[in-house]
Amino acid sequence: MSMKKLLFLISLILLPVGAFYVFSKKRKATIVEPIKTEKPIRKALVQMITASGNLKAKEQISVGSLVAGKVVDIKVEDNDIVKKDQVLAVLDDGIGDTETRRLTASLAEAKANYVYLEKFYKRQTALYKSGQISQNNYDQITRDLDMAKTKVDQTKAALDLSMQTYNNLFIKSPADGIVIAKRIDLGQMVTAVLQATVLFEIAKDLHEMEAWLDVDEADIGLVKEGQEAIFTVDSFPKKHFEGKVKRIQYQAKIVDNVVTYATVLDVKNPKLRLRPGMTANVEIKVAENTNALVVSNKALRINPINVEYVANKLKYKLEKVSVEEKLAGQKSKKIMKDYVWILDGKTLKQIEVKIGNNDGKFIEIKKGLEDNSNVIIEVEAAPRDNPLSKLFPQAGGIGKK
Repeated sequence: MSMKKLLFLISLILLPVGAFYVFSKKRKATIVEPIKTEKPIRKALVQMITASGNLKAKEQISVGSLVAGKVVDIKVEDNDIVKKDQVLAVLDDGIGDTETRRLTASLAEAKANYVYLEKFYKRQTALYKSGQISQNNYDQITRDLDMAKTKVDQTKAALDLSMQTYNNLFIKSPADGIVIAKRIDLGQMVTAVLQATVLFEIAKDLHEMEAWLDVDEADIGLVKEGQEAIFTVDSFPKKHFEGKVKRIQYQAKIVDNVVTYATVLDVKNPKLRLRPGMTANVEIKVAENTNALVVSNKALRINPINVEYVANKLKYKLEKVSVEEKLAGQKSKKIMKDYVWILDGKTLKQIEVKIGNNDGKFIEIKKGLEDNSNVIIEVEAAPRDNPLSKLFPQAGGIGKK
């Protein structure tokens, strides 16, 4: 027999043996304990919820114009510090102070006429009392004096209006603050009717700001005024800023069937690092317990079908709450109850618990669980050919056949 044929025969013999060895090792590597437990621990538990939003000036003023005209002068730029009544821009309405000067002259004329008629009236009154002029003449003189007084009042009112219109051509800051947005250019036409033009945005004080957040409807019930929050912004990703819940809006915001509620944080900005419009990624501390009895969140997601399968496999006793008991309890208290499984010797027990805060990894157990309990956090999954396993999800499983 040649050497090639001999090697070929040897390979035919060794190949099945090697395959069996590899398959056996693979099966051995997948063998897991059917039950995994842990004891509750006591720890400080802080429950946070996350949300995002944008920073805004706490008091932001949109400056517009009461008159229409063309921008002929702009006296400030973005980031300029301004004082109350400081001129920000000047408009030209094509009239300027022309009407004001005309009415000023008209008022002087009306006053002079009134002074003359007042003196004339006094002289005519003396003549009327001595019977030297008729009643009709005296009534006419009285009427002329009254009309002169009315003319003075009308001209003065028109002058006041004209002066106000002229003064409105000078756009002034309504308060001390900082210009955060200049929205006009030289030569631009400004309107004052229908949709008025916003000329400037002024923040009164950027040392105190607000963060407007969109909080998910699943979390909004946990948020209360006065709760502390921390957040980051993309400009300073490693810097944590602090805030406090100031207000929670009742009006919902619905976008693509996602419901959120506007929540406002008070934010201190002493070094002026934060700017309006920045995106804030926020964590709000909604609950805290410094000595909470906690278990892993996985303990509340155990599939009863898997527990029953493992109990049968290990010949352990099974004590579970019946469906009727669960429904009766929920109807009486009108709330959904929570349950965990514990391993007590060779008995798997399902017990009712009252849960509290949740930090995403651990959940607080307020009632129903002893400190030394062996809480089941994982069980072996029932085989796929188990009839019940097709009706329920394989939650809490740690292996499959």
